[in-house]
Amino acid sequence: SSGINAEYGGVQKRMQHEGHWCMLLALPHCTDPVSLSTQTTVLQQGFISYLDSKQAAGIINLSVPEQTSPYVLHIFPPCEFTRVNMKRFCPELMEGAGDCGYLLIVIATV
Repeated sequence: SSGINAEYGGVQKRMQHEGHWCMLLALPHCTDPVSLSTQTTVLQQGFISYLDSKQAAGIINLSVPEQTSPYVLHIFPPCEFTRVNMKRFCPELMEGAGDCGYLLIVIATV
């Protein structure tokens, strides 16, 4: 859908400006297998499935006191955009992240 492609393009454009963005990877993590399974299910069903069904990224506008430019937080489910950027910036995490589900979070200046 064109809305989500435009969102990906806008974030990708912001990511060309070094020092104006950061990327975070949200993964389920737990020391025992039962809790890890529960966290993975919640992540898959609660967040990833929702964003996939809407064909959208989660977007939150952030204003930071004493900062002149606001930030935008983008939350992406696994998709071509996340795979390309993970391969580019953190290829060592690609294999493990795909197994349990993940969210890619980009915080960028406006």
